[in-house]
This record gives sequence, structure tokens and C-alpha cells, in this order.
Amino acid sequence: MPRGWARRLRPVVVVALALLLAPPAPVAAPRGDAGRPEATLQTLGDEFFARRLARAPHAAMRGGVHAGDPLAPMVAAPTLSSELAWLRAFRERLAAVPREQTAGERASERALLEAAVDRELLELEVLRPFERDPGAYVALVAGAVEAVLDPSGGSACARLQRAARRLTEVPEVLRAARLNLRASPRVLTERAIERFAQVLRFYRTEVPRLTAGCRSAHMQADLAQADTIAVRAVEAFVTYLEEDLLPASGGAPAIGPDACRRILRGALAAEVAPIETLLAEAARRVEARRADVEESATLVSGGGVRAALDSLAAHQPEDWAADGDSAGRVARALGRVEAFLRARDVVSIPPRAAPGMREALAIEPLDRWQTDLAVAHEGLPGRYLRAVALRAASRLRRALQETWPAEDWGQYCERMLLDQGYGEADPRYRLAGAVRALRDAGRSFACMAIHSGAMSEDEARRMLEDRCLLDPAQADREARSAAANPALMSYTFGAQRLNELHEEARARLGPRFRTRAFHDAVLQCGASPHGIVRDRLWLELTDAVGGNPPGMKP
Repeated sequence: MPRGWARRLRPVVVVALALLLAPPAPVAAPRGDAGRPEATLQTLGDEFFARRLARAPHAAMRGGVHAGDPLAPMVAAPTLSSELAWLRAFRERLAAVPREQTAGERASERALLEAAVDRELLELEVLRPFERDPGAYVALVAGAVEAVLDPSGGSACARLQRAARRLTEVPEVLRAARLNLRASPRVLTERAIERFAQVLRFYRTEVPRLTAGCRSAHMQADLAQADTIAVRAVEAFVTYLEEDLLPASGGAPAIGPDACRRILRGALAAEVAPIETLLAEAARRVEARRADVEESATLVSGGGVRAALDSLAAHQPEDWAADGDSAGRVARALGRVEAFLRARDVVSIPPRAAPGMREALAIEPLDRWQTDLAVAHEGLPGRYLRAVALRAASRLRRALQETWPAEDWGQYCERMLLDQGYGEADPRYRLAGAVRALRDAGRSFACMAIHSGAMSEDEARRMLEDRCLLDPAQADREARSAAANPALMSYTFGAQRLNELHEEARARLGPRFRTRAFHDAVLQCGASPHGIVRDRLWLELTDAVGGNPPGMKP
């Protein structure tokens, strides 16, 4: 199992991890001005995250927070029912805070908190991962252990002791899984089998390394015994998945049109069109991106699209080999992109944004052109710069905004970089960008079509091959990912809404429009969901350009 497992956990886990970056104060009785709505909102925010942290001890292992909380009760049916009731009651309490009295930054915080509550309700009411997806348990049996590998979590012996305690809990967690799981779609069971095979590799290779820094023979023996117990429990669970659950798994993974709209409404923090309209929009986007690929291909090769695509892999620039290994190539790409952003004044880059970024970017170089675009997506001006910008936000906003993966912002940054003229002398950049955008559009369309019931998984796979130029293995991988993760439908919609907002700001501001001011304003909003960015953006732009955008009320 590769490091960074915790970054791929479900939203409920990511909420807790985000909170660890800026732990909220304990919920206390209001003092002084606590009768004001703003103080009430802060109290509710603290309460919400304190409960999330307590509900995700498997994510809160760093630093030993909640290290003693048992894992199995977190997924017991009575606990999940209690959590659902609490969330519904909390939503009512949040709704009771007078909306007209929470203005400015507090209005954004309220909208973010409402969206976070709605997403968790969606998980428990509709997606029901602990009932439908055996892979949901990976976060408990692997993420809880991986978290203690971080050296910042204390001494080697203390981390070893916590890992042993978590490993001994694995059998009970997986017993709870067998009681909870029912009506699992086949694709989720198949993916879970693959993921638990990774868990076994993790237990057998990464966990024993914990003993290196601890000289206590007793603790080393405890870890070895706990590791053996966990391995046997996972092996038995994989057998159960293969021999019992898989034969009983069946049916489409579709969650239904209403649930799809609910996902998009939550991801965008805005009302959305009927599902038929959304599907039509997604289909048009695929065709538009396909046309972009075909147009770009003519500039690269006279032999058609396939010949142009082959040239991306076959004909690298001379300096590509000189860049060395993967880390060297990513570092060079980062340097190229950063230099362009500064030269064209595309976005403000804080002086201390770069330290640690190379280590944070988990990018596997494919070719010169796609690597540069991946850096724009994950690094500058994408998700890493967004994380840097969040450091200046209030505690509540920072914790709330960290719960959004900002994949829409990353996708937007790829296209924006090219639109600003990056690599304009080399048409292969434009082709690489069109190919990546087509893949993203196809994934989004496939995900929505599968989960709304408009397409079967096989039909989505054929669409990805025929219209999105993926080979059979890639199309199968993308279709399976789309079927397993309904959230994938939302990112491309969010990126498109950011593009539309960019053009709207340009039209309204006219000669006062500045690219850097726009992007700085979006980042000041935390690259949050579209609806929240839109509501906050004009306030930020008013400060930047000096005067209200025509027709807009800040």
C-alpha cells in the first residue's frame, strides 16, 4: 500500500484530518456576546467538528488524538442510526440561526457548514457506504495504522504501541462489516477485494518497519503478534468477500437521479438543473472536448488523432532525459510553471509557497506536456497553492474548506494555464490539455450516467473508448472508478462553473478586469464550492479593482 493512504479516505475521515490542522477550541458555554448569531455559528461549528473528530478516531491518530477510542463501535448499526439522528437535529439548530444576521465572512462559513452537514447526511441516508461498500472499511483497518507511521506522532515506541493496539482491533471491525454489509453492487465488492489485497501488502511490508526505531523487545513482540492477528483477519475477510459476498453481489451501482442531483447540489453549493439537463450538458462537454482534441491533433500531426497522440509519448524534448528521474522531472516542471505564472502575473504566489511543495506533489511523470499540466493541477496554481491560501482563513473557514478536495479548482487551473498562453509555441501542450480534459469530461459523464441509471457500466465503458479515445484497459478502469465513486461526477461541473465565472467577471469588469485579481479572489474564498465562491467573489473583486462590478451588489 503506498504512503498517503489517509488522503484517499472517505469525506467523513477527511473532515477529521482537516480539523487536525487547526483543532477547534472545546465546546464551551457562551460568554459575553454569545447571544449574537455570529457567536452561535462559531459554537455550532466547534461542536460539529468536535463530534466529527470523535467519530473518526481512525483518522485522528496523528499526535495521539483519540488514540484510545475503539474502532468497531464507529460502524455499528446503532451508532450509525444515532449519528443520523444527531445530524438531522444539528441541521435544524443551524437553520434556526437568523440568516439575515450572518453576513460577510460568517455567511460563507454558514454556507460551508450547511454544505458539510448535507454531505454527511447524503453519506448516511443515500450512499450508506458501510452497508453497500466493503471497501469503506479499509479506512479503519489501514488508515488508522498508516497514520501512526508519521514521525510527528510521537516516539517510535509510542507509535509502535498505538499501531499494535489498532491492529488488534481489526478482527472486530471486520466482524462488524459482515453484519452490516448487504446488497453490495458487484463492482464495489470486486474493488474491495483488490483494496484489501493492498492492505495485506501494507501489513506485511510497512508495519514491520515500525520496529526499527524502538528497542523494546516486548513492544516489538506485541506488534508482531498484533500484525499476525490483523493479517489473518484480513485474509479471512478476503475469503468471505470472494466466496460469500461476491456471489451474492449484483445489480447496478446506480443511486438514482435524485441522489445524483443531491451530490451535485452539495458539491456546487447551488441549485442545479433536472438530471436530464445535467446529462445533456455533460454529453455536450464530452463532444466539445473531443472536438478540441481533433483540432489540436491537426497542429501536431498530419496523420490524424492517433498519430498525434502517439507522438506525445514517442517524441520527448531533448531535455526530458536530462531532467533525470521522476522527482527531477516534476521539479523542472514546477520551475517552468512557476516562472510562467510570475511572468504573466496570473496569480499571486506567496514567497513561502514553494517550500515542501515538491515533496507534497504525488505526480508520476508521463511526458513533458502532461507533467507540466499535472503540476498546474496539483501544485501551482492548483490544489497546493489553494492549501497555502487557506492558512490565512479563520479557523472555522479553514477547517470547513479543507473538507473539499478542490479537484474542480485543479481542473480549472489546467485549462486556464493554456488559455493564458502557456506552451503556446508547442502545439503538443494544447493537445495534451485537450486529451486530459476529454478524459475528465468522459469520467464525469460516465459517473452521472451510471448512477442516474441512464447507462450501464458496459455502455459507459464503450462511450469512454469510442468518444474519449481511451484504450480498453483505461476505459475499464475509468468506468469502474465512476461506478464505485459517485462524487466523480461533480468535479468537471465545478471546473466549468469556474470558467463561466471567469468570463462573467471579465465581461462585467471590462478594462478593470485583471487575471491575477480574479484568481486571488477565488483563492481568498478557499476555492470552495461554486455557489459559495460566487457569493463571495464580488466582495473580494470590489476591494481589488476599486468599485462595484457593473450590475452586481457586493
